[in-house]
Amino acid sequence: MNLSSPKTADIALAAPPRVRKPRGRWLGKTGWYTIMVLFGLVTAVPFLWTALMSVRPNSANVFRANQPPEIIPYPGLIGWGEGQRTATQEGSYTALPWDGTLPEGTGLGWWRDYGDQNELLLGTTLSQYAFPATTANYYRVWTDVNLPRYIFNSLVVAFSVVTLQLLTCSLAAYPLAKMRFKGRDTAFYLILATLVFPDQLTLIPTFIMSVNIFGFADTLHGLIIPFGANAFGIFLLRQTYQSIPNEIMESARIDGASEFGIWWRILLPLIRPGLATLAIFSFVGSWNSFLWPLLMLRNEAMFTLPVGLAFLEGAFTGNLRTVAAGVMVATVPIILLFLVFQRQFIRGLSGAVKG
Repeated sequence: MNLSSPKTADIALAAPPRVRKPRGRWLGKTGWYTIMVLFGLVTAVPFLWTALMSVRPNSANVFRANQPPEIIPYPGLIGWGEGQRTATQEGSYTALPWDGTLPEGTGLGWWRDYGDQNELLLGTTLSQYAFPATTANYYRVWTDVNLPRYIFNSLVVAFSVVTLQLLTCSLAAYPLAKMRFKGRDTAFYLILATLVFPDQLTLIPTFIMSVNIFGFADTLHGLIIPFGANAFGIFLLRQTYQSIPNEIMESARIDGASEFGIWWRILLPLIRPGLATLAIFSFVGSWNSFLWPLLMLRNEAMFTLPVGLAFLEGAFTGNLRTVAAGVMVATVPIILLFLVFQRQFIRGLSGAVKG
C-alpha cells in the first residue's frame, strides 16, 4: 500500500530553499575591503609621486596649478652612459664597449630619444596627462655621487645585522620558551619592558660606549655590533617557539640529542617563518637607519645609503628629481625583499600571534 500522497511527493522532489546571506554581513565585508583599499591607495600615493618625479625630464611638479596632473609616463630619453646631449640633439647615440671600431677617447653609452614615436598616446585626450620619461636622473645619481659604495656599505651592514639578530635572538628565545628555570618569566618581562623606551633614550649611552670604550667610531662594525640583538626579535621568536609541541623535543631528548642539537637540527627548521619575519624587520630597520650612522661616520667612504642620500640632497640643492631617483634606488631593494619573503612573513606573524 502506497502511503505517500501527491503533496508529499511534490515536497520530496522540490528543491531545497535558497539560503540568503544577510545583507548586512555582505555590506560589512565590502566596507572593510573598501577601507583597506583606500588605505592602501593613500599609502602608495607618496611612493608613486616619488617614482614619477624621478623620471621627469624637466620640472619636479607632477601636480601643476590649474592644469591636469602629468601622471602617465611614456618613453622619452632612455639610456645610460655618455652621449646624452648628442641623443637629445640627433635622436640617438651608440658607443658600446664591444664595438672595436670606436675612436680612442669616445665616451661609452647608449641613448635613444623616443619622444616623437608615441603618436598613439599623444594624439588622444590622454596626452594632457602624459610626459616623456627619462633615465637621465638615475644616471646622474650613479655617476656624480659615490652611490655604488653607499649601496655596498648598506648591504654589508644590513646583512650583518640580520645574521647577528637571527643568531642571538633565536638562541635567547629558546630557553625563554622551552626551558624551565628560576626567574625565566622575570627575565622575559624585563627584556620585554625595554620595548617601552624609545631608541633615542639609549642613543647617548650607546654612543659613549661605542666611541670611548670600544672605539667603533667611523667603522662599519660600529653600525653592526650595537644592534646585534633586540628585544622585539626575542619576543617574536619566543612566541614562535611556543607554537611547537614539546613532545617533539622530548622525543629528541630520548634519542640522545643535546639541547644545542635540538635547537639547530629540529627547532630552527620549524621556525623558518618567524626567522624570515625577523629578517625582514631587521633588514628594513638597518637599511633605513639614518641617525646612528650620521653620528658614527665621518669618512665619506663609510657612508651608508641614507646618509649618502642626505649628502645627495646637499649636492643637488633644488633638484628634487635627482633626489627622488636616489630615494627610489634605496626603496626598491626593500620592496623586492618583501615580495620574495612575503609568504614566510605572513606565516611568521600569524605564528607569533597564535603563540
